[in-house]
Amino acid sequence: MKQINPQFLKMGLHQKQEDNIVQCLICERKCKITAGKFGYCQTRINKGGKIYSIIYGLIPAISFNPIEKKPLYHFYPGSIAITIGTYGCNFNCFWCQNHHLSHPKEKIHTLALNASKYIPPKEIVQMALRNSCKGTSVSFNEPTLLFEYSLELFKLAKKEGLYNTYVSNGYMTKEVLRHLINCGLDAINIDVKGDVNMVKKYCGAENEKIWRNIVYAKEHGVHVEITTLLLEGFNTNELTIKTISEKILKEVGEDTPFHISRAFPYYRSHEFNFTHSTPKSSLYNAREIAINSGLQYVYLGNVTDNDYQDTKCPNCSQVVIKRNIYGIDKMNLDKNGRCMHCGHFISII
Repeated sequence: MKQINPQFLKMGLHQKQEDNIVQCLICERKCKITAGKFGYCQTRINKGGKIYSIIYGLIPAISFNPIEKKPLYHFYPGSIAITIGTYGCNFNCFWCQNHHLSHPKEKIHTLALNASKYIPPKEIVQMALRNSCKGTSVSFNEPTLLFEYSLELFKLAKKEGLYNTYVSNGYMTKEVLRHLINCGLDAINIDVKGDVNMVKKYCGAENEKIWRNIVYAKEHGVHVEITTLLLEGFNTNELTIKTISEKILKEVGEDTPFHISRAFPYYRSHEFNFTHSTPKSSLYNAREIAINSGLQYVYLGNVTDNDYQDTKCPNCSQVVIKRNIYGIDKMNLDKNGRCMHCGHFISII
């Protein structure tokens, strides 16, 4: 019988239960997995009474992207990050914009069986250096599923002076987040899907655990930015936007960048009658609500209006970073990160 390349197997955090059941401790689903079976994300297997990842070094997606594409607007603006991803997700959002990786048509176990190329973390770092990247980013699918790989990647990247970033749904356990930070996680963009009810109904998750991780990351020195993908009729109402905005303000501060992005009807959207991309008017309205709630830096994504990607000084309203679609045109900041028009400090790393 064909076997998975042993290089793709890596023992993960787990806790033994009774009767050969093992509990995975990677994300807050904390799946209890019986012998030979997989957890919710289909990337963790109970093998011999231990949890193993089957995607360690299975990296089907590699690209060299501006850090703005994450999006991370206040972290090394204008730099390039080698960006990697694998298969699987611990959510099953019907609107998933990267479903070809998060929820591939073939079973992930089958993809791992048929995969031929193992890419060690050191090779990713070498590729980053050869291509003049300033850092790494684990993205595309849910990066938490590459937790074990990330630990090694981050340590190696740090030795070469590179930064490390995640683009995540934020549903990892606190223990996983702590390990990531200790190994060199510098910045994270966390996708807040909506209010408590929406996250519970469509993601099967607890919103407060996502916010717990947002706060924990911020308190432990990680640069944090928040994204909400707007789906017309699901999370575009004023109360939802105001609730998210006020939560950002209260938990991580007024200078936390908030990205409001336009959703398109991908994956299983038609099953839920989400059949047209979210109107720009809904994004403009959401941005106004967020700004009126007290947030200083509110950006719009997946729109062609570049003005809504610019960073403006909250003191004098002058543009301090002029952006194009995923790039920098001009920066009006001095070497100390202050606005060149009025001297106000802008919270940018």
